[in-house]
Amino acid sequence: MHVYDRKAADTRQRFIDSAFELFTRQGYRATSMNEIARHSGGSRANLYLHFRNKPDIVLARMRDLEPTFAAPFTTLFDEPPATHTRALAWLATMKNLWMEGRVEFSAIEQAMGDDEEVATEWWSMVQRVAHSLPELTANPTRRMHFITLWMGLDRTFQFVYGRGHTEHEDQMLDSLAGQWLALFPKPGH
Repeated sequence: MHVYDRKAADTRQRFIDSAFELFTRQGYRATSMNEIARHSGGSRANLYLHFRNKPDIVLARMRDLEPTFAAPFTTLFDEPPATHTRALAWLATMKNLWMEGRVEFSAIEQAMGDDEEVATEWWSMVQRVAHSLPELTANPTRRMHFITLWMGLDRTFQFVYGRGHTEHEDQMLDSLAGQWLALFPKPGH
């Protein structure tokens, strides 16, 4: 990568990181492009060279995170859970991923509520991941089962871990484990 390209990439990343810091601190809706430019130490003109608007910034972060989102599902299908205990272990991995990325997930959730473009891209990403899993490509019913499970998991984790409603966490995880187990046929069936 040339020095100019690396500098442009660093500037772009600084804008994204600054935006997500502000989204976390004051909310997606309350954050302006001017504040993002100022917080990053860059100029408004330079920010607009990289991004048209706030949804563009969120979309860039989502695209960067897509492999991170997809990886646990690839692992799930490579090593399907045969027991409730294994499904719970996979959910623990998902919880850790969610907790590590809760800043991004919460900001993306806010952005989806405000901007159709972000919500559409989230839906498209879920579809891409579902279509990338060989076990689902030939079975549209099972693929939709996976998609609805993922969407439900995302929403549930947003309330439990994003908003701190952990009072019934164990029962919630038990319920989710049973739901995810149903996605995988029992041996011999």
